[in-house]
Amino acid sequence: MFRYFIIASLLYCSDCFFVSSAFPSNLAYLRPKLTVMLSNKKGSSGGSKKGTNDNDVNVNAFNNIDVDKSGKLDISELEFYYGKNNYMDIADVNNDGEIDYLEFDRLSNIKKFGMRNGGNLFVRNAINFGLLDKNSILADGEASVFIGNKGFDPLNCSTSISTLRKYREAEIKHGRLAMLGSVGWPLAELYHPYLSKIMNGDNLLTVSGKVPSLLNGGLGNINPVFFMAAIIFATTLESASISKNYEIESIPGDLGFDPLNIYTTNNVKNKRELELKELNNGRIAMLAITYFAISEFITDTPIANSFAPIYYKLVGQY
Repeated sequence: MFRYFIIASLLYCSDCFFVSSAFPSNLAYLRPKLTVMLSNKKGSSGGSKKGTNDNDVNVNAFNNIDVDKSGKLDISELEFYYGKNNYMDIADVNNDGEIDYLEFDRLSNIKKFGMRNGGNLFVRNAINFGLLDKNSILADGEASVFIGNKGFDPLNCSTSISTLRKYREAEIKHGRLAMLGSVGWPLAELYHPYLSKIMNGDNLLTVSGKVPSLLNGGLGNINPVFFMAAIIFATTLESASISKNYEIESIPGDLGFDPLNIYTTNNVKNKRELELKELNNGRIAMLAITYFAISEFITDTPIANSFAPIYYKLVGQY
């Protein structure tokens, strides 16, 4: 029964693997004429300012309001779309005279859930449960518009914006490693015995078929050259972060690696969604890889054995 619950949960959360804006939204069908009108009449004195009602502040409207495609909204774009409003005063967290996507998302939440904590229900509940100091910069300061802000900071580590950016950079890197590890761990237990046999190499899994780790043991059987190569590779990548100025706003974990132009060619809304999906998947993977290690240590059973029945059913080999 538990295995079916896991599959159902993965299907329910499958949105984390897709950019929802890549599919036609209701807004695209409801306001195609409005978008054309805004594009043609931007800056004209006779343009209509009745694009939507006061309650229709939705993040899906961001690209339609951003007529000049700058990735930020100025006062003229807001007033052209919504009419006279005080949205700039509410949403402009960093007081730069413009509203970016995350600030607009905060505005959308405020319209739905009220001004308290910038409308972020995760932050509001975290404060109520004692997981976040009510005076934290994550509560409703400049840091409140960080991607993936769930208000979880019980040790109050986020003492400043630059410190928070350092932690976010580290979180992204650990999440990426965990995503690779959470896939490689069970695959190694499933296929390493066969691959080592084919290549006439040593089977590096433990006697019970578990992946070598600090808790499982077996790390001494791995060639030290592998560890040296991993250290050199990691040091090379980290060298770019050592001199990074975290006082300047930047995208955490940005290494300029996008060979398929999935990120660079997207609009700002899709970019923020992709950043959030990577962060969420990385967090799940860090929990998963921790569970793998603890589970194998306690049960002395390869994690692949727990999921093998599900895997073989999915591929039709069970």
